[in-house]
Amino acid sequence: MKQKFLILFACLILLAVSASGQQKITDSLERAIRTGAVKDTNRINALNRLAITYWYNNSERALNLSREAVRLSTEIGFNRGLAVACNILGVSFDIISEFDSALYYYEKAAHLSRKTGYNVILASALNNMGMVYQSRGDYKKAISVYLDALRIFEKLKDRKGIGNAYNNIGLVYFDLQQYRQALDYHNKALSIREKTGDKYGIGASLTNLGLAWSNLKDDDKALKYYERSLKIKEEIGDKYGLAILLNNMAIIYQDKNKLDDALIMYTKSENYHRQIGDLHGLIYTFINTATVLNRLGKFDRSAIVLDSAMYYAREIKSLSRMAKVLEAYSYYYGKTGNYPKAWKTMLTLDSIKDSLYSEDMRQNIAEMKAKYEIDKSEHEIEFLNQQNEMKNLQLQTARIRQRNSLLIAGFILLGVLSGMAFWLVKSRYKTKMRLEHEKRLIQKEAFSAIVNAEENERKRIAMELHDGLGQLLSAAKLNISVLEDTNSEEDRLAVDNAENLIDQAIADLRNISHNLMPSALIRLGLIPAIHDMADKINSGRQVVVKITSEGFESRLPGNLEIAIYRVIQESVNNILKHAGAGNIFIDLRYGGESLDLSIEDDGKGMPEPSTSNSGKGIGWDDIRSRVSLFNGRMNLYSEPGKGTRLNINFTKSAL
Repeated sequence: MKQKFLILFACLILLAVSASGQQKITDSLERAIRTGAVKDTNRINALNRLAITYWYNNSERALNLSREAVRLSTEIGFNRGLAVACNILGVSFDIISEFDSALYYYEKAAHLSRKTGYNVILASALNNMGMVYQSRGDYKKAISVYLDALRIFEKLKDRKGIGNAYNNIGLVYFDLQQYRQALDYHNKALSIREKTGDKYGIGASLTNLGLAWSNLKDDDKALKYYERSLKIKEEIGDKYGLAILLNNMAIIYQDKNKLDDALIMYTKSENYHRQIGDLHGLIYTFINTATVLNRLGKFDRSAIVLDSAMYYAREIKSLSRMAKVLEAYSYYYGKTGNYPKAWKTMLTLDSIKDSLYSEDMRQNIAEMKAKYEIDKSEHEIEFLNQQNEMKNLQLQTARIRQRNSLLIAGFILLGVLSGMAFWLVKSRYKTKMRLEHEKRLIQKEAFSAIVNAEENERKRIAMELHDGLGQLLSAAKLNISVLEDTNSEEDRLAVDNAENLIDQAIADLRNISHNLMPSALIRLGLIPAIHDMADKINSGRQVVVKITSEGFESRLPGNLEIAIYRVIQESVNNILKHAGAGNIFIDLRYGGESLDLSIEDDGKGMPEPSTSNSGKGIGWDDIRSRVSLFNGRMNLYSEPGKGTRLNINFTKSAL
């Protein structure tokens, strides 16, 4: 009563990578999607690729990513991306044994692929549909779509797809107990996968070959294939493959009467199946576990395990799995001496097997039953006529009751639908608000990274100019000064001219370095740096800059100091360029809980009255972005002929 099972292979366009390599890809894709680095069709492709990486370790994340890819593809009319997204979403449902949903999305992917001529995804979707049909015991449909997929893969010369199709056709032959034909297809699949370096595929083929040899009663050969497969699966972290392999290896230990070892391996297999949500494999592992428990005389535990297996078989609507569980029940009842139940279970099992393996038999039984019903009806006609009047009366009563029940059910349904509609609208609104909030956070993180990188680069360039080029110019001046003692008047004039040019270059270099990153800001802090800026402007005697400050006994965080300095610098530059002001007033007040900044001028003001943060231009955009980065509030007041005032407030969270 041992249930061995095989590895079905979903077909998609994937590269086999190591676990560490896969993690790097996952991290890179997550970062690209989170920061908005990829957009439109590139974003859809990134969502599809990322969903695949989560198939076996976070099925909920995989489903959400695929649904987002479906939504975006539908919005922008990207049918090829939609076909891929539907196919990947189908696999995500397939892995957690939701076969109805899986089949729906596979069929949708196949339809879209035919419509757009996307044959790679068409072949993949057909192959995946075959897996669902096979899991439900519909072998005729399964083999048909597998062969359709194989023909497309061969036309495309897609060796990986050909290997997957061979693998899955081999599994159909295995289910039909034609093990030699199964071996032939699995060997073909292994040969192709070894040539393409597909480690996941190689591990799967080795497991399936081991299983075929095990059913041909050659356990030594089977174990050799299993051990090769185990090494590969552990190397690549293939939980799905390990769950299957451990189950099949446990069967051999069971045959060798090492029941405790077999039970340990079945438990490990069960844990892997649960981790990845593979109900299909979990059912088989439960059946095998129950068999070992029966042999150990632990019948109570065996019954509990079989009940779980039947629950999941009904959950996934699989007749073939139900048949296997009923077979295990029959064995259990026989071991416990309950022969009537064992016989009844076998009769149920026979009826299911007939529906699985013999459509002709089912039709013959239906014809025989129809003939029997005709003969029987002739003898019962007279009796039925006598009962007819009573039946009509009962029918009328039942119709009245049914109509009343339908009315009540209609009112209840209307109430439920209204409640659901309200919940859906509310849920969508919450989702929209959450997405907008996340979008703002991502934009703020991206701008913060850009600003920090820009300031760091300014600091680096300023230091390199000052420490590198500045020292070179100073050294050049020293070298030229040696020539001052020359006797030639012409040479002395040339030397003096060169020294003057070098002095001018040093002065220009200092100004550039200071504009990039004021040394006073780095060494002394915000207030001294602003005073230094004011002194330079006041020395020109065109505009007077007046500064007042309070509460700056200690320095602010470095990033905040730079941000405030840049805001003041940009505002003052705007005033100098456009305002025609004679005075600029800068006031900073820091009270521990908040920081207030006011910048005011007595210039001509803006052409139109301005309030709030309505200033226009690249400079104003930069000021607003820097203030927003630290959750600050900004208000701008201006009228023609009355100057301009900018008020900015930073709360404790920014400080």
